[in-house]
Amino acid sequence: MSAGLAILPFASPAAAQLRRVALCSPEAQAQAESRLQILTPLLDYRNDPSRYASICLADGSPVTSFTRLVEHTAEISEVSTRTVFHWLVRFKEGGLPALADRERRDKHRSCFFDAYPKAAWLAAYIFLDERMSVRVAHEFILRDLSQLEVPPEDAPSYETVRAWLHQMPAALAVYAREGRKAYRERMSAYLKRGYTDVYSNQVWVGDHMIHDIEASNDLFDNIERWAPLRIRLSAMLDYRSRALVGASWAWEGSSRAIAATMRRGISRFGPPEHIYVDNGKDYRKVTRGALPGYLKESPLAPEGWWRAELEQIANLGFLARLHIAVTHCIPHHPQSKHVERFFRTLHERFDKCWPTYTSGSPFTRPEATETAMMTHRKLVKAGRGAESRHPRASQIVAGCLSWIEEYNATPHGGEGMDGGTPTEVFNANLNPAQRPMPEPAALALLLFDRETRQVRECAVTLNKRRYQPVDDAGWIALHQANESQILIASNPSDPDCAAALDLGGNFLAWLEPEDLIRFAPGDAETQAQIGESFRIRRGLEKATRNILSTIRSNARANGAVSPLESMASRLQLAAGETGDDLVTQRKPRQPGNDKSPATAATPAQAARMFLESQRA
Repeated sequence: MSAGLAILPFASPAAAQLRRVALCSPEAQAQAESRLQILTPLLDYRNDPSRYASICLADGSPVTSFTRLVEHTAEISEVSTRTVFHWLVRFKEGGLPALADRERRDKHRSCFFDAYPKAAWLAAYIFLDERMSVRVAHEFILRDLSQLEVPPEDAPSYETVRAWLHQMPAALAVYAREGRKAYRERMSAYLKRGYTDVYSNQVWVGDHMIHDIEASNDLFDNIERWAPLRIRLSAMLDYRSRALVGASWAWEGSSRAIAATMRRGISRFGPPEHIYVDNGKDYRKVTRGALPGYLKESPLAPEGWWRAELEQIANLGFLARLHIAVTHCIPHHPQSKHVERFFRTLHERFDKCWPTYTSGSPFTRPEATETAMMTHRKLVKAGRGAESRHPRASQIVAGCLSWIEEYNATPHGGEGMDGGTPTEVFNANLNPAQRPMPEPAALALLLFDRETRQVRECAVTLNKRRYQPVDDAGWIALHQANESQILIASNPSDPDCAAALDLGGNFLAWLEPEDLIRFAPGDAETQAQIGESFRIRRGLEKATRNILSTIRSNARANGAVSPLESMASRLQLAAGETGDDLVTQRKPRQPGNDKSPATAATPAQAARMFLESQRA
């Protein structure tokens, strides 16, 4: 991180202020070790001065004091006495790493932006708050040199602006330029749940997904045959084993699709104790009246009480009728929905194989798919939809069912899986308190030595474990280091502690292994973990948001204007020009001058006219 950003809040301290605790280059390590070897007699002198009594200086005088030993060391090392004393002070203050040559004080600094802070505020405002390119930020600086108090001869080059802006924390840039959702998905700290503290078929995770394949309808009766569509998959994934226990397809998601998915899973494996779903309207509908997961585990709510109470509710969702507790995931927090990872695998391994793969975005859609989509629509319009080469919806459903069976039989490398397949892990960890199959009538209702690591979401992964900071200062340091490389210093015999260093060997934060959160919504310790996680997340996000606000207000106070305001002030319309002669759109006909045939009556109007004639 650039210390040239020191004028901005939330910036890293200058390199001279950081405490070096490690040496990352072989040259620096060799230099520090050679200087330590020179200092070794001096460090040992106070322990046993008599060992050095036989040593003489170049003029033949004996070494009778520490100062004379320093002079002797300087003579044989061909350095000055002052240098030796300087090395001693540095070693006492910082150990071996301090003996290597220090980094330049201006390393990672921008001399231009240090000298002209108004230009820094403007560049940050245009790049972050206005989401414009580096080129535009550079042009704004050149255009407003006098306002920014920058002499023309000191005008920055494009490369100076680019290098400075690209050294900003990734978390800040993502929040400003890509939005809150991207920031939360890529930068925000989050809790990771454990998987081995529950049994198979005890907790299911459900969600919807739209296939990235355009199909031709031959399956759904409520839309036109051969109409182009993308099928929606409703899925239930077993939390412990990652096995897909239920699936159904529809052209539009609804509570019925969820019910069908639940029914298929329950009829094959029996009912779960919990389901974990999002906050969509369809899931809210099917979970109506269902007991919240945190209340079900509370000793204050014996099962008989809530059963009797729920039976009093007239309009129950089927989860309540089957006494399945529900936990809704954190809104707008995709890391909390474990089924999302399964969906990414399905998109990558299944959807991409089809010739009409849409990629999920019109900006990345393959050209071949665009051509096939246009051809299909022309054929459907001409009544020849059956001739289209679009894959049929029934083919996609049948193919996905087979792929799911293959997925359940493929070794999985996830947490707690130990390389077993989802089916194997499911069968090996069955719930000893599995509830019996519901009655048919009830079932009918359903359906981290020193290694370089990348910081992701304020944490790093080492030896298949996620490590996170132990204090607030550490969270800030790793938040700024998001999506960048850092060093992790660790001891294999002590895996419960690690240190995060930047690539210059400077200390950033102490780390500890992540404490996986238990799936226990009613547990006070679990709730405290979630609360602490949200406190950290809110603090980091608030600091990021405050920086953007400060940038905006300071830039505005210094006279900065947005690109739109700048263009409006420069491009003034000449007096008397209305632009009417540039408009070629035909004007609408005035009422009464329309000689076209009268518009046909709507069905409702025709019915009204008929009734009036009958009354007459």
